[in-house]
Amino acid sequence: MIWEFLNIVFVAFFGLWLFGALVLLLSRSNKYLRKLPVFLPAIANVLLMIFIVFLWSELERPPLKTMAETRLWYAMFVSMITWIVFIRTKSKPLYLLGFIMSTVFLLVDILKPEYQTKNLMPALQSPWFIPHVVVYMMSYAVLAAACLTVLIGVYNTKKYKQIDTESINLSMNLVYPGFALLTLGMIMGAVWAKIAWGDYWTWDPKETWALLTWLFYLICIHLHYSFPKRQKLLMFLLAFSFIVLIITWLGIRYFPNGLSSIHVYG
Repeated sequence: MIWEFLNIVFVAFFGLWLFGALVLLLSRSNKYLRKLPVFLPAIANVLLMIFIVFLWSELERPPLKTMAETRLWYAMFVSMITWIVFIRTKSKPLYLLGFIMSTVFLLVDILKPEYQTKNLMPALQSPWFIPHVVVYMMSYAVLAAACLTVLIGVYNTKKYKQIDTESINLSMNLVYPGFALLTLGMIMGAVWAKIAWGDYWTWDPKETWALLTWLFYLICIHLHYSFPKRQKLLMFLLAFSFIVLIITWLGIRYFPNGLSSIHVYG
């Protein structure tokens, strides 16, 4: 089974990113070595993408059904987005944090694999299935990069006793597209629900938490736009909003009413 090759993909992914990170931290003069932190993660991302394609081919369905499968997509998107942001900003802390987050999610998949079947329940055999889940994974990854950036801002603020406005602005520049993707994912989900179950919205536990996530990021956007001087509050809200997002995606299944949700991966 293709999943058994995830160990090899993980080692290659981890090794390429790690070598790029070491070069980034240690190399100062060689212009050729300085290109490796950009080049090596790109190869790592392509390898992970190829693995997902082969998994898709073997399962004869999109690998978006189980939690383990969505973690694969999330690791890939976080890796890609932090890599893209690094190219634009040269932020070493974001490079390292994005690498760590992607690695952790892949490692969890290795330590906690889930049984994969080829069949999909009738509701998932919909043209909305792929775009809905993929858009959500992309939004979660973009908002993860925003959270990592604001954590860098919190650290710099404490270290230099001065608000790190650059990190806050970069974080919000990521929140806007992440929020747009989040909104698009919710709209697609509502349309899909209407087709599959007859209602746009049912106050399912996952739907309720998804709405809470959306509302918290909306508050962040309004705070940034209307009260630009409340930067400490904004940093707190950005970090808290991502916690709500993680509960929505990973934590809802552990709530008493979580298993009753039609959105529980499995």
